[in-house]
Amino acid sequence: MAVNHRIMGLIFAFGVGLAVSYCSYQWISNPDRGEQRAIEEAVVLESREILRSYVSAGELIHISDPLNRVREAGKVYVYPTQTGWELSGHYQRDGERGWCPFIMHLDSESRLVSLAVMDDDPATVARARNDSRFTVTAD
Repeated sequence: MAVNHRIMGLIFAFGVGLAVSYCSYQWISNPDRGEQRAIEEAVVLESREILRSYVSAGELIHISDPLNRVREAGKVYVYPTQTGWELSGHYQRDGERGWCPFIMHLDSESRLVSLAVMDDDPATVARARNDSRFTVTAD
């Protein structure tokens, strides 16, 4: 018996369309995604304040993080760990061209566990000498 490939192709396309529609609906209507996103946003907002308190010294800095990614700065992420959160990003002092990468570990209460940055600012390096949670390496 000859198989009509035109009809089989239409049936296959219809089946794939239904499967994709069902998966999309499940993805969009999942309330856990919204709750997880809200928690991640709160963690990132808290991390911005922590980062500013350690590296800005009252000056304006621009931050590239998971809520506001600047492509030219590089990759960013926020990731839940067993003990809290890990996130990375970049910051740039106002008027400077280069971006300084950072990686931050927070506990489950969004308190700083460790912060590591690549920066050559003398004030930032001096600040790191007095805080065991803060590490600065030169570019």
